Amino acid sequence: MSASILEKEIEQLEQESKIINQKARANYLEQVSDIKERVKQIGDEASVKVKQIVDRVGAYINENPQKSALIGLGLGIGLGVVLGLLVRRKKSE
Repeated sequence: MSASILEKEIEQLEQESKIINQKARANYLEQVSDIKERVKQIGDEASVKVKQIVDRVGAYINENPQKSALIGLGLGIGLGVVLGLLVRRKKSE
């Protein structure tokens, strides 16, 4: 093979390499964009669900204030006992 043929083949391979690189980059950017959109969509859906739950809890509290106060008191005492046990256990280690 002559040098000019080798040079042409190298140039052709360089061009093909650039095309492959551009396609890979475009594919990568498209996938990143799709992932970003999906993450945003999941975040939006979670936000809506959390708002619905907060609204339901607020409505329950308004409808049942005494029951809600007792539930809150019970949860507070329960969490206090658990945290106290964990702190005591950690100090003894």
